[in-house]
Parts: sequence; C-alpha cells; structure tokens
Amino acid sequence: MIKIAIVDDESLVRVGFQTIIDWHENGYEIQGVYRNGKEAWEAFSTDGYPEVLLTDIRMPEMDGLELIRRIRETDKEMIILVLSSYEEFEYTRRSIQLGVQDYIPKHLFDPDELISTLTRLSERLSSKVRARQSRANAMDEERQRLMAQSRILPGIVAFAADFSHKEYPVLTDLLKEAAFVCWVAIRIWSTDNSGNDDDQTALGFLLQDLMNKTTHAIPLGFDQGFFHGLLFSRETKPEETTMMAGLVKEWMDTVKQNLAITVSAGMSDHLIFQKCKVIRTQAEQMIDRSFFNGPGLYRFDASLNVVQEQLDIKFQQWQQEFISILNSSEEELAKWLDAVGSELETRYSPDTAFRLVQWMLKIYQNDPSNMNMLIDTEKSDSMTLPFYSVDSIRTWDELKSCFLQTIKRFNDLSATARMKSQTWLEPVFLYVEAHFAQSIRLEDAASLVNLNIHYFSHRFSREMGMTFLEYLTQVRIRKSIDLMKRYSLSAEEVASRVGYPNSNYFVKVFKKVTGMTVSEFRNSTGFSTK
Repeated sequence: MIKIAIVDDESLVRVGFQTIIDWHENGYEIQGVYRNGKEAWEAFSTDGYPEVLLTDIRMPEMDGLELIRRIRETDKEMIILVLSSYEEFEYTRRSIQLGVQDYIPKHLFDPDELISTLTRLSERLSSKVRARQSRANAMDEERQRLMAQSRILPGIVAFAADFSHKEYPVLTDLLKEAAFVCWVAIRIWSTDNSGNDDDQTALGFLLQDLMNKTTHAIPLGFDQGFFHGLLFSRETKPEETTMMAGLVKEWMDTVKQNLAITVSAGMSDHLIFQKCKVIRTQAEQMIDRSFFNGPGLYRFDASLNVVQEQLDIKFQQWQQEFISILNSSEEELAKWLDAVGSELETRYSPDTAFRLVQWMLKIYQNDPSNMNMLIDTEKSDSMTLPFYSVDSIRTWDELKSCFLQTIKRFNDLSATARMKSQTWLEPVFLYVEAHFAQSIRLEDAASLVNLNIHYFSHRFSREMGMTFLEYLTQVRIRKSIDLMKRYSLSAEEVASRVGYPNSNYFVKVFKKVTGMTVSEFRNSTGFSTK
C-alpha cells in the first residue's frame, strides 16, 4: 500500500477526499488527515513521511508552501499535489519551484483523473526508487570490497598493488571531479577499554550521517575496529588539506558532544584513488600515535616512516642499554624507560613498544640474580610471564607501569625464594661464584651439601626453576657481560675466563641467553673499555 496524507483547513474538503475515492481499492492507505501544515509537519516528524501528499495552499499557522519547503529539505522524491481554490499564477510558480508534481484547482477536481495522475507519478517514482536502490546496493558492495582489498595482512610485507577504476564504477563516478583522495580512520579511544558494542554502533550511525551530509566525503563503515571514510578534492594545496582536517575535527567534536565518546583519528596523504591500500595503511599508522600522545587528530607525516634496517639498529641499541642496566634500581630503570618512551613516540609504532617490553621481560626472567622464579610453576606463590598487547593496554604509560609492577613483584618473589632456599644452597652458590671459570660437575655441587646426585638435581630444579647446568650457564654469562663492560677483551679471552675453552660454543650460548650476538652487545654506546 502507498501511504497518502491529506492536508486542508476545510472540514468538508477533508471528508470529501476521504469518501469520494476508494483509496484502498486503488492501492493507497490514508496515513493521516490534517487541518494545517503545522499539524501535518508534527505528525510527519513523529510517524514518518507519507509517499504521497495532497495539500491546500492557504491554511492557518503553517501554509502549504511552507510545509512543502520543509519536506523538500530532506525528501526530494515525495509525490506532492497541490489542491487549491486559487488559480493565481504566483501560487503555481512557487509550487513548481518547490518541486510539486501537479497543481489541480479544486473546482476542476475529477477523482478518476486524480487516480490516473497518481498512478503515473507512482510508477515513475518506483522506477527511480529501484534505480536508486540498485545504485545503493552497488555502492555497498564496492565499499565492502574496498575495505577487504585494502586491509593490511599481519606479518606480510609486500608492494601495495594499485586499484583499478573498473572495479569501482560507482565510487569512480562519485570521485570523477576529484583528483586526490584522503583516507580517514576513526577509532574509539579509552584507557580502560570501556568502549562497548553499543558505543561502536552509535558512533557508526553518527559518522555515517555526518559524512553523508558532506559533499566531498564518502563513509565506508567499520572494519577491524576502525570507522573508515574517504575525503576527496581537486587539488592538494595546504588550505585544502587544512580545511579537510578541520572537517574531521568537527566530526570528532560532534561525537564528543552527542555521544560522550572520545575518538582518535588518522588522516592519510592525498593520493590518487588507485593508491587506496597505501593511504589506508597511512591513516591507521597515524592513529597509532594516540598510543603515545593520547587522543587527537593525527595527519600523515612522511618523516615518521621507518625502514626495517633503521628499526633493527635502534632495537639493538635499546637491547644493549637494557642489558647494561639490568641490575640497576627500579628508579633508574623507570628513568631509562622514560627516555625510551620519548624516542618511541617520535616515529615508532605501538608494536615496537610491545615487542621491546616482552623482550625485556624474557631477559629479566633469564637473569640468574633473580633466581628465575617466574618459571617456577610448582610453587603456589609463583607468577607466570605476562603477555601484553594493544587489546589490553592502550597507552605507553600504562605499558611502562605494568612492566615496572611486574618487575617489582618479580623481585619480591625472588627475594622470598632466595630466603627459602639459601639455607641449604648457600654453599653451592658460594662455590659457583668462586669456581665458575673452572670445570664444575653436578657431582661436585651435590657433595657440597651431602646429597645424592639424583636427589640434589631434582630438588635444585624444583626450587630454582632451572637445572644446575642452566644456573651455572647464566652465572658464567653474567660474568662475561661484566668482563666485556669493564675490559677490551676478545671473545676467545672472555670465553676462557668464564669457563668455556671453545669460543664458538660460548658465542652460541651468549646469543641464546641474552638474545643478541657478542658483536651486537659490544656495539653498546654505554660501555667503556680499558
């Protein structure tokens, strides 16, 4: 059924139009009958628009022309017929200007002619609606395909293939007057992951509406936690890009005011449409800056690009610095982390920060001075090695705090474990510290505490969380680190001084325990030589 509304201030006209035509028989359903434009507008605002409107012109409170004007602001397709007792040219002209399909004087009204006119207009409207729906479906399909084809595949580094205009005819048509496209990625920002599905749904509806109301924006929808959209322009002058950045900030402010949701946004460089995979990557990388600097709008900056070789060199430097302060106080460690954070926030990704912290936890776990209590799974008071990710931690300050808290708890557990085990293992510890450069057998250690070799091996492993050989290895590596920090010695000299006659074997063990080669360790700028 096609819904129809009748608006006229004369009661006889309203009654007549309802009774003189069998609306239901002709496929119409009367949605409402109203006395003036104001009454009709209030009803439309609550119940929605009808598909056909029959309205008088001259009415109190709000006339027909004002009602039509308001409707046409949001609905260009509604069938509107003016029924009036007046034939002045001015009314006809103004009605046509407002997009009225027909103007019928009441004294010439013919029911059959009206139904014929409505049928013809309805068929034309249905054709337009079908065409528009077909285009809308094609647009939705292209949006989904664009987001699927532009995704970054984790762990895969490959040249981003260009997109073809032929694959996106609807988008291409919308962008035909634009030479450049900018990708915008927007994400809910919270330090406690308080964002829920309802927030994301509301955010999606609002951003969709805001972008649809912007002549040079195309909303794409949510994908992988981001709401994506395109901004397009004819040129890339600074004032053009600044205007677009201002527009995105307005969207962010509107979201904050209407939904009480804080978001971060990333904007890509302005490139041609074929480079959509490149600009999506840029937008998502820019929004990652909020991990270090908090919520805001982050625009593409080419200086932030870091090649893998540069990252590897920097990562090795951080590793070497951490090894050198491994046994420092928690205050010194926190100060060093602050300095690292200042470097990270300038041009590195959150993934780099997480990778570094996980590596530091592993190295701290393998430090013999802490007795490796993190991996003592048989003890009730032991703790497992935590794994941090952007899904659980949203800022660098939070990641740094979690790491320091883990280290503190680690130290507390290690101190407790040391007190428990020191009574009977003290002779073994002292002997290893004095004779680590010599050949030390398991039998020698067991005899120091008057235990059977098998019972000693089992008890040592259970209480220390490692075998005796692993403990001896870590003591020797700790001593080798101290030697390399204090003296300019070759790998062969260091190996012989810590109990490894074979330098090649020493190098392999050093790499396994510390995570870096001897050469990489020597490149540390913080070490002095004598």
